[in-house]
Amino acid sequence: MPELPEVETIRRQLVKVLVGQKIKKIKVLRKKSLQGDSLKVGGRRIKKVERRAKLLVIALTGKQYLMIHLKMTGQLVYVVNTEGSELALRDRPDVKSGLEVRNQGEYRIVGGHPSSDWVGKLPSRHTRVIIELEKGTLFFNDMRGFGWIKIMGEEEKEIEINKFGPDVNSRQFNFNYLKQVLKNSGRAVKVIILDQHKIGGIGNIYANDGLYLAKINPKKPSNKVKEDEIKRLCKALKVVIKKGIKLGGASERNFIHVDGMGGSYQKHFLIYGRDGKKCRRCKGIIKKEKVGGRGTYYCPRCQK
Repeated sequence: MPELPEVETIRRQLVKVLVGQKIKKIKVLRKKSLQGDSLKVGGRRIKKVERRAKLLVIALTGKQYLMIHLKMTGQLVYVVNTEGSELALRDRPDVKSGLEVRNQGEYRIVGGHPSSDWVGKLPSRHTRVIIELEKGTLFFNDMRGFGWIKIMGEEEKEIEINKFGPDVNSRQFNFNYLKQVLKNSGRAVKVIILDQHKIGGIGNIYANDGLYLAKINPKKPSNKVKEDEIKRLCKALKVVIKKGIKLGGASERNFIHVDGMGGSYQKHFLIYGRDGKKCRRCKGIIKKEKVGGRGTYYCPRCQK
């Protein structure tokens, strides 16, 4: 599932080409993938492309919103015909994340689960929703069908985003906040930092790496984490998220490789996916166990 850095990378790409465009029409190919009345947003212009936790929020005129959750295999592909147009050069995104596709007469911005749909003919058999815009088309594809787009008004949008804790890269997420969250639970610290209701945007990859950087055992009960450890953990989570954003997120090894595209954080994993290998810090052997149902990597020697 895309985590905060992956979703933020998609947002930064899309904001360059979507803002200001008018939605001409929304075509729904799978009813469960779009919730709400698509007629409410036809003719409205895109004002902003924002992110909250792992959600993309597209703000429209008239206080309407498209909220998008990619879940496990969702992806967004923006396609524009560039023949006779300077659009591809004028609106070229700044993020160097390998999420641009340039074919003759066509320009694409792609994000989400890497698959052949990034570069293949669209719509494909995985296309669930098609958003027709003035200058291009935004395809919402989803292999497994767990992702969704919700159309909502101001009040509904506020209710939805307030379900999440502060984003880990925000000022609201700090030592005092993390201390309060951890002291109220006896569950494993990794389970708590993965809880989106408490901290927005942390997923399995960055949780593993953050705990490793902070030298904390992921199985340690949250209310047993000491203050100096909490300080290290707060800093470590911000560090790995910042690096993830800088590198355009991660394309996991089980994703389909598409011409070297996608983010590159996977080249810099601190501990994720390194079970059986030596710890770079103490030379102990890295173990993998299930914690809260998620694959968890840690070094028993230096993560206490």
